[in-house]
Amino acid sequence: MRTFAGPRSASVVALSAVLALFAGNASAQSFTVEEPSSILIFPKVVNDEDRDTVIQITNNNNMMAYAHCFYTDGQTLNGLPRWGVTDFEISLTRQQTTTWSAGSGRPINPTDSQTGLDPGAVPPVVEGFTGSLVCVQIDSPFQGAPSGGNDLTGRAEVGGSDYNAYGLPAIGDPDDDRILDLDGVEYAACPSSYHLNFAVNGPAGSIALGPILGQGIDAVGTVSTSVTVVPCNFDFGNLIPPRASIIFDPVVDELEGAGSQGAGEIICWANLQLDGVGFDLPTSFGTAHMNATNAGAPAPVVAIANVLRVGGGGGLDTASTNLHAVSDSLATGRIILP
Repeated sequence: MRTFAGPRSASVVALSAVLALFAGNASAQSFTVEEPSSILIFPKVVNDEDRDTVIQITNNNNMMAYAHCFYTDGQTLNGLPRWGVTDFEISLTRQQTTTWSAGSGRPINPTDSQTGLDPGAVPPVVEGFTGSLVCVQIDSPFQGAPSGGNDLTGRAEVGGSDYNAYGLPAIGDPDDDRILDLDGVEYAACPSSYHLNFAVNGPAGSIALGPILGQGIDAVGTVSTSVTVVPCNFDFGNLIPPRASIIFDPVVDELEGAGSQGAGEIICWANLQLDGVGFDLPTSFGTAHMNATNAGAPAPVVAIANVLRVGGGGGLDTASTNLHAVSDSLATGRIILP
């Protein structure tokens, strides 16, 4: 396990503009959230005083499978991304599912209470961590070469709500180098556009949540939605944080009244709350189209929606869901291994 200190100076962060070169044309081969893949991306990993994240990864093959994994700290320091990366490896026996808590990790201890064989020493993330996890299948332990086995599936539970990891299958045999092209030729590509159905935040989003949360029929509460976005460019070799500009356009309510909302540029990782002028719709529900660009070209991103329901009686519930991608909006990204 290694921890890399990411860049914190504006001059170094500015170098991330070179990632614009990775943006490309739409590809015929896309990601999956259900089928086994060679790359898994977990966009949202949290460890704070209220929530932890449980990671689950399964080897769907009858042979051993290995993966090189990277936690990326998505927080900022003085307005600049920390881009701190901690890596580790896991080894999975045939048809093995392994789980661990992000906050606790999983040390090698066959006598502990954790289910199944230890996959290897999994480090814990620091308290207050918000970021992502990427796992790349390799052909052997100890920093083996990238493998196109397409054996891995993943799932994450954040504070009691689940979502599927985004999987990027290998298309053919990956090149024997440390640069993985997410272009629909070497590996599947990530989308640059998504559709999102959401409940309007604030007073206009107040609906009867009592029966849903086990409260009285008259208990009225609110529903709010945010979107976690991670650009599909991971330079773990040079520690250059990726960038993408996000805009929600159009934003349409139930009566087809339209608006738009620019979220601005994100660096490395962001959780975007759906509020502001563009989302102040007159009805309770809306639909938004989210587009990601970088230097004017489509930018590959993965994203999940996070819904918080607060009942009038004080009860609350959360849910995380994968977004519906626009099928013809794929864009080229890269993963650069150390």
